[in-house]
Amino acid sequence: MAVEIKEVAPSTYLLDCGEVPVFMMRQVAYLLVDHTSVLIEPGATVAASRLLEDSERLGLHLDKISYIIPTHIHVDHGGGAGYLAQKLPQAKVVIHPKGVPRMIDPSRLIQGTRLVFGEDFEEAFGPILPIPEGQIHVAQDDEEIRLGARELRILFSPGHATHHISILDSLTGGLFCGEALGSPLDSAPDIVLPVGIPPFDPEAYLETIEKLEKLSPKLLFYSHNGVRKNLDNHLVRRIKESSMAFANIVEEAVRAGEDDQKIMERLSQYVEGCSPKARPWESIIINPLGYIDYFRNKR
Repeated sequence: MAVEIKEVAPSTYLLDCGEVPVFMMRQVAYLLVDHTSVLIEPGATVAASRLLEDSERLGLHLDKISYIIPTHIHVDHGGGAGYLAQKLPQAKVVIHPKGVPRMIDPSRLIQGTRLVFGEDFEEAFGPILPIPEGQIHVAQDDEEIRLGARELRILFSPGHATHHISILDSLTGGLFCGEALGSPLDSAPDIVLPVGIPPFDPEAYLETIEKLEKLSPKLLFYSHNGVRKNLDNHLVRRIKESSMAFANIVEEAVRAGEDDQKIMERLSQYVEGCSPKARPWESIIINPLGYIDYFRNKR
């Protein structure tokens, strides 16, 4: 599938790299064009390779970018960073310090990806390649990267993953939030559900949501769901509400000794109660497993 490009904010381009069959969700990258240009969320290697293949047709000039920034190193967000780094040696890859060792030597990341997606995960995502150590920029919490007309503020955002970062853009007032602020439902765009894949820390997740809420971002640049306007902070409030609800529902169910199927049914009922349009199984098949794992291990 050919990459599609759309300007979604001033000097900010959404690059739609197509659907990942495993997730039935789209791989979305963002190109920020400035004196110094940046690619955010390179996605898996299959998506990153499409970007390079189509870059000349799209007039992207990826050979000019200075930074590649995945919000975290999970295969669908940062799995292609090593591939791009090797193809674009002028670019620095911005990584949370906790993710750096696993990107220099991705053997543990590959092992974990196999456990989740199977031995043949490369058929869907492509290989996970190492990033040359000299190309890594170790992120610092609250640091600013000046590009020209805009600055990017890096914010550590643990919960979904310990190595998660978010990026606040001074030009658009938008936040590249990865999965730190959940995932909107396609069937009910105002419903935002948490993304809690093990290992997961719901307490840190809520703290991150509250931290990002104080920024009052105007736009939320999601990695699979595209761009959402955050009028009056309503989407951040929605993910805060749903994450608290998921935690309460799962904790109560675990204490009652209920099995996974019953817990999923409870969460499905909660989502259906939020909106008659919601199709809860869009995001409930995998995402609550982190909550279940957390509260069972906490007992």
